[in-house]
Amino acid sequence: MLYAALVSDDLSHSPRSVGVTHPTSDPTARCLLRQAQGAFQKWPEGFAGFRASVACDTLHGMVAGQVEVAPPDRVEVTCDDPALQACLHDMLWDITMDRIPRFFDEGDGRFPIRFGDGRDDVLGRPVNVLARLGQCRYWIDGATRIRQVERIARGLRMLTTFEAFTRATPGRILPAQTTTSTWDVASGALLRSESVHDSHRRIDHVWLPSARRIGGHPGGTPVVISFHRHELL
Repeated sequence: MLYAALVSDDLSHSPRSVGVTHPTSDPTARCLLRQAQGAFQKWPEGFAGFRASVACDTLHGMVAGQVEVAPPDRVEVTCDDPALQACLHDMLWDITMDRIPRFFDEGDGRFPIRFGDGRDDVLGRPVNVLARLGQCRYWIDGATRIRQVERIARGLRMLTTFEAFTRATPGRILPAQTTTSTWDVASGALLRSESVHDSHRRIDHVWLPSARRIGGHPGGTPVVISFHRHELL
């Protein structure tokens, strides 16, 4: 949820600059980031949404419920556990923000983009986005996939690593295994770390969440969330 909040704040505090090329940008770095972000599978333009049944294997037993998602901003969750209901809402909101198609020049493309120093054999080449609220750094591998994202803003450092992908529509990918950790910049203390394993289901031409297994820090017991009986709206 933090990632979405940081992106939302940048969008609300910066002027729209579609088509603007920043003179301080590196055109090659800009093109590489545009291609890497475009590799992620999105929902089709005009997608009305979906509803599904959900079953959650929690520390306290199995909890069932119903969810309904209607882009761009309606997420409804019904279940008997208020904490789980809030968790599911935040999770589906994040998925919705990730899946909605948007122009590159309305997001990171509004800011100067340059290559960072060094290169990692696995993660690839660093690309820096000089966003308004703080620097964002992407690592892009030789297959033009984003392997890691680092954001530093509002006294927090968040590192998201994409460890595995699922092939979706030809030429597109979806995250299959992701680890996200957040630190307090001032103290260096680890505030949160979460490992997520995702599976996806294709209905017609739309890729929807099928299951998510979540492991927390420190030593948290994984929680499994399964979606079934999907229905397009």
